[in-house]
Amino acid sequence: SRAHAAGVWQSIAGTARMYDLKVDWWIDERRYVELATVAAARHLRDLHGRLGDWFLALAAYNAGPGRVARYLRRYGEMDYWTMVSRRLLPRDTRNYVPAILAAIIIYKNPEEYGFYVTQDEPLVSESVSVEHQYDLRVLAEELGLEERVLKELNPELRRGIIPPLTRPY
Repeated sequence: SRAHAAGVWQSIAGTARMYDLKVDWWIDERRYVELATVAAARHLRDLHGRLGDWFLALAAYNAGPGRVARYLRRYGEMDYWTMVSRRLLPRDTRNYVPAILAAIIIYKNPEEYGFYVTQDEPLVSESVSVEHQYDLRVLAEELGLEERVLKELNPELRRGIIPPLTRPY
């Protein structure tokens, strides 16, 4: 994105770090789905706590909490829909909240909206603790995996190498 957001939850690096995700030259935990999901949920919970409204929290998640807070200070208390009608929010954010609401509605009853979903089989994987810095090509060979598969299972590793370790990875 233009803001250099990454991962399934499109977090920016500063926000990710606020929620204990590591983002550096070696690793980007915004791409680690489980950790990033917990961080995104915590962030959304905190935004709701600050703003007291889920629609404003979603808008702040997309446009940034500073922008939403600035509008509330400048123009007084208002809800998300008033911000939209006054065109205070960027177009992306005006479309983001309704898209999230639509996704929730469709998720609850997909067939009603023409979606026929068959659930994938759960991904079977195994965690292996590594105590040294390794290239994923070497690990893939030792584990009898394709390098591509190991990289897909570890998208947070930016260089294809286990980062220098202070604790097992």
